[in-house]
Amino acid sequence: MLNKTSPAHDCRIARTREELDEVYRLRYACYRRKNSIDPRADERFTDPFDEMESNFSFLVRDAAEQALATVRISVVNPARGWTDSPAQHVYGDHPELIRMSGESYVEASRLCFGPQARRDTFVRLLGNMAALADFYEVGWLVACPRVEHAETYQRMFGFQPLAAPRQYYGVKFETQLLGIRRQDLQNYVRGVKPMTQAWMQALASLAQSAVLPAMVSSLAA
Repeated sequence: MLNKTSPAHDCRIARTREELDEVYRLRYACYRRKNSIDPRADERFTDPFDEMESNFSFLVRDAAEQALATVRISVVNPARGWTDSPAQHVYGDHPELIRMSGESYVEASRLCFGPQARRDTFVRLLGNMAALADFYEVGWLVACPRVEHAETYQRMFGFQPLAAPRQYYGVKFETQLLGIRRQDLQNYVRGVKPMTQAWMQALASLAQSAVLPAMVSSLAA
């Protein structure tokens, strides 16, 4: 259970060697708690998507710069030549993902929390997912949470189930393909202040970021 009192202060795209190492260590600890991955001598959990230009790992730290949570967002946008994401290796043959791939989407993966993370950290990370969807003007948001967590995405953010559960990329548990159009998400959370605030704050931060490739014209103007 996420802690209600530990503060979550800083959320950034992990780019330095130190920040990325924190991401991989936090992932490993998170997935090993439920034996979702095999033990590794280096106690790091990474995969080839971490090396791709179209993938961005967000890291949340507290005031003492201790890692609290992380999520990786993959951007699929054929116009940019960005066509791969973890879901493609699980649901790539499914008509719903094929349809979304023909447009564009962002996918959240490797969502992990430390034991000291706060409940609102989840909303903060999803705010960054929505902001990145705005930043790159994609049509859809996609998530493949554990089956037992899918209802939370549906209730809190309006995601819809699109396919039956399958074992997810690189882990030992089953996930369900969920999706929502960007505009539908905006309408769904319009009256939910914590999410709209997290979304707008994240978008403002991304607009000033020096690490995102190929800023969209509407934000660069």
